[in-house]
Amino acid sequence: MKAAIYYGAGDVRCGEVPDPKIQEPTDVILRTRTTSICGSDLYIYNGQMDTIVKKGHTTLGHEIVGVVEEVGKEVTRFKKGDRVTFPYSVSCGYCYFCRLGQTAHCSTSQKAIYGYGVAFGDLGGSQAQYVRVPMADAHLEHVPESISDEQGLFLSCNLPAALFAIESGQIQPGDQVVVLGCGPTGLLVLQLAAQLSPAKLIAIDAIPHRLERARELGATHVLNFEKENVVERVMELTEGRWADVVLEVAGQGPAFKTALSLARPGGTISGIGVYVEQDFGVSLFDMYFKNLTIRLNGFANAKTRMWRAAQLIERGKIDPSRLLSHTFSLEEVDKAYKTFATRSDGALKMLIRP
Repeated sequence: MKAAIYYGAGDVRCGEVPDPKIQEPTDVILRTRTTSICGSDLYIYNGQMDTIVKKGHTTLGHEIVGVVEEVGKEVTRFKKGDRVTFPYSVSCGYCYFCRLGQTAHCSTSQKAIYGYGVAFGDLGGSQAQYVRVPMADAHLEHVPESISDEQGLFLSCNLPAALFAIESGQIQPGDQVVVLGCGPTGLLVLQLAAQLSPAKLIAIDAIPHRLERARELGATHVLNFEKENVVERVMELTEGRWADVVLEVAGQGPAFKTALSLARPGGTISGIGVYVEQDFGVSLFDMYFKNLTIRLNGFANAKTRMWRAAQLIERGKIDPSRLLSHTFSLEEVDKAYKTFATRSDGALKMLIRP
């Protein structure tokens, strides 16, 4: 079958790999209908995760809407022809951490992630014609008929993560809120935050078309951190009181450091970015002295929020498919990655059809 294969930094290509097969009686094989590129996939694409992947072997992707092609003998919830999606991580549903709701830390799967290298289970990715789903009954989900393939794609990762950001931020009506990072997930966070009646909703990014979309989706102010001092500007916009809540979605050490500067004393930082820096200096004094509440959910337990995310779409509260900017075939996956990584041509979210 065809799949997106990682060959090295900046080099992802469509190639041939063996078709997945049922290995355990709890497995399901899916035929992919739609898939996409997550911002976290760029860490692999940019060569930042070479210690966990195998060049020429690792296939990528963890976002999907697919159709069940084959089921193992012990699978009870799914049958051939069902339209489904899965969270980015595999969970068993019964281990200690799954019962706590920490499904991304499943002891049985050993934190396995689709398409994220040998260190995370060496599972095939969703940017492929077919995918093997282990422990399917525990974490695979049906996609309701009222949700399109394009909308369902966001149930694997982006929209559940956005829900975590909003829940952890505990935004109150009248709060002054900053969204730091306006990629696809950041724009979902911004839309959800806008529905909570903040007094100010300030979007920060460096990409002009992202900031323009943020304004269209409810931001009261947009700031380009490459062109202005965002710390000074937020101070001005909040009359020196700073932000009640900072929603950090960029997932970089410098962005988190900026979030510390933007939060008011007693404020909250809710971070769902994926931090890969293992040694990055931030001021413990600032966190202590400002009495900050910090909640990080970058390694999100997406499974636990998929149902709620689907409810938001079904009830018309949010349409994540509005963020899809490009459509590529699987054979064009190299172009899709380049477009997304360089933020060129108005790129927001890439739709890939195998």
